[in-house]
Amino acid sequence: MSELTASPGLSWVVPAYNEEGAIVSTLQRLRAALSGLDMKWEIIVVNDGSRDATRTQAESVEGVRVVSHPVNIGYGSAIKSGIRAARYHWVGIVDADGTYEIEELSRLVEKMNDGFDMAVAARKNVLSMDKPIKRLARRTLIGFLNLVIGASIIDPNSGFRIFKKSLAERFFPFLCNTFSFTTSITVFALGQRHFVAYVPLQYFPRTGKSKVRHGRDSIRMLQLVLQGITFFNPLKFYLMLVIGLLVAFTLPAILLHLAGLSAIALYWFATGAVGSLLVGLGTLGDMLRVASLRHGGGEWSLND
Repeated sequence: MSELTASPGLSWVVPAYNEEGAIVSTLQRLRAALSGLDMKWEIIVVNDGSRDATRTQAESVEGVRVVSHPVNIGYGSAIKSGIRAARYHWVGIVDADGTYEIEELSRLVEKMNDGFDMAVAARKNVLSMDKPIKRLARRTLIGFLNLVIGASIIDPNSGFRIFKKSLAERFFPFLCNTFSFTTSITVFALGQRHFVAYVPLQYFPRTGKSKVRHGRDSIRMLQLVLQGITFFNPLKFYLMLVIGLLVAFTLPAILLHLAGLSAIALYWFATGAVGSLLVGLGTLGDMLRVASLRHGGGEWSLND
């Protein structure tokens, strides 16, 4: 269902995996906040294969629709299931762990009413809550994304936001199935010059244990970001590839040659050249794959 056929209103999706400690309070707070809006709304909990009482507790909350996965398949996949099930043309998401100021969601709605395609709760105190290594990684990620996208990204992976359903549907093949879903939709929205607003809000310690796998999810996120850049702006990707070849292989090879290590220089440059060629060919093949994708019950194409 595209935005042209979706009814005006707000579908709120809550992905949940083993969140029995906070799911009920999250849904009660969400219902209270949504009740103050002058628009139609619904709450969809996507129980992503929880092994605790998350599903039972979610179903006990009046007016909540629960979609359940038989096994855990990932945060992003849960949000995608919620988007597919959504009745309305705007989709909101929030984590079920008690970390966000749900009571402030009307501020996000105001931004959407102002004409933005996505409104994001920017966690103004998140860096102060990070450990030093994670804080450095977060700053590095934001700097990298701002460089390759050419936009101002304040909080790429906030899990509290509202976006147009049609925007998410357009980028479905690129949106990460794990915890980098939010980063990927931010990158592609800004990369295609959609209007994104940030609303500074507080961030709180979570209830329960985090399920994020930083190493695996970061690698997957980087892969999807590069796929998106390649598909929507291939010249930028290949320019980055050429610059990487020059910096990492060509210049070191010249220095090795000048130092009298000609054989090593040749092997080093050849490795970089062959590697870059394989990456370029693989990326071209992936572009063709995504261009031919069909998902769900309908079609996906560049013209969607």
